[in-house]
Amino acid sequence: MTLILPQVRELFSRDGRFKRWLRVEAALANAQAKLGIIPEHIARDIDEAAHVEKLDLGRYDELYERTGHPMMAMLRLLEVAAGPESGQYIHLGATTQDIMDTAMVLALKEMFDLTRSKLVSIQNSVLNLCEKHADTPMIGRTHNVQALPITFGYKAAVWADELERCIQRLDQSRERILALQLSGAVGSMVSFGNDGPAIQEKMAEELGINVPAISWHASRDRLAEFVGNLALIGGCLGRIAQEVYLLMGTEFGELSEPWAEGKVGSSTMPHKINPTSTQHMMSLARDIRYHNAAVLEMMCVDHERNIMHFVGEREHIEECCVAAGELLDRADELMAGLQVNEANMLANLNRLGGLTQSENVMLELGHKIGKQHAHELVNKIAVGAFLNGKNFEEELKKNKTVMDALDPEHIHDLLDPMQYIGACPELARQIARKLRKE
Repeated sequence: MTLILPQVRELFSRDGRFKRWLRVEAALANAQAKLGIIPEHIARDIDEAAHVEKLDLGRYDELYERTGHPMMAMLRLLEVAAGPESGQYIHLGATTQDIMDTAMVLALKEMFDLTRSKLVSIQNSVLNLCEKHADTPMIGRTHNVQALPITFGYKAAVWADELERCIQRLDQSRERILALQLSGAVGSMVSFGNDGPAIQEKMAEELGINVPAISWHASRDRLAEFVGNLALIGGCLGRIAQEVYLLMGTEFGELSEPWAEGKVGSSTMPHKINPTSTQHMMSLARDIRYHNAAVLEMMCVDHERNIMHFVGEREHIEECCVAAGELLDRADELMAGLQVNEANMLANLNRLGGLTQSENVMLELGHKIGKQHAHELVNKIAVGAFLNGKNFEEELKKNKTVMDALDPEHIHDLLDPMQYIGACPELARQIARKLRKE
């Protein structure tokens, strides 16, 4: 299984950030050379110099401290590397935010691909669970208590369908989010003369992103939308993790994380097989939601642009992406190796001795005495049986109204949970067929 977290960390490392800044500066010079704005040999010099290994990055912090400007420190280094003549043509007409925003978009472009590939892998493992366990009976729970019978394949199908919407949202937002930023100090493109639109086209073509309709210096919705996508993905994967975490509980014992030999659950209790990875996943999903809220707050930019959103926006986006990378890796491993205890699922299904079939009895009895009358009667018998530890079937058979309407064999059949799983098996198979095809 290929992990994406190392790639994400490298992508958002300092060197990774510098590489993208330099790539955008080179694309700007190349576009201007193609349009005859600067000489071609100048663009070649800038392009050849725009690599971190060509710059004296040991001086970056010193220059940053002196200038108080992150981009100017980099431009000074690039100017030296490009040479005394060519260095005078770098960053021509652009503003710092043009370069930084476009560089962030290039990072998000890679994150789109990494995220989508992981989601597809996770969904594929979940679809395997749908198919394998379409008929595996278990109890469905609402409000954290036993409700009605379902199958584990059905539960997995709900997960798979939610994952599909996560993939769709990525695909639908990709073109909208991956847009170039190049429009000068206030977005008017006046610093490029009449060549602004043409430079944008050439740059976007080289960088593999789209040309926006207008500057988005002050409009941070593109970045907020991407982080919002990650928050929704985190919500989906965090919910799945929580479900596995809960069903790993000793009293349930229905699911378990992959557990390798040599792994230790507790430093003091040798018997512990703890739901470690799922707890990490829930924590990571929470962190992503926090970053999402922060980036949304930073959408309130005044006038044509300011620095307030820049103070923290990049850090929140980068940290959000790193958290998402780890969450996706953990989810991929969890779903690929999820252990399903069918015996415990069946035992828990039968734990209440037919009480979970009260709806089935109520509906059948309702045909004879009316639904509301049946609900009141069955509710009284079922709650009494539960609170007093009585056998539900025997209590039903003690009631004259019930016995006048239903014979003993019919009551026994109505209390068989295997006869009341509804469309769960077919829904699991149907979702698997549909999503495999798509």
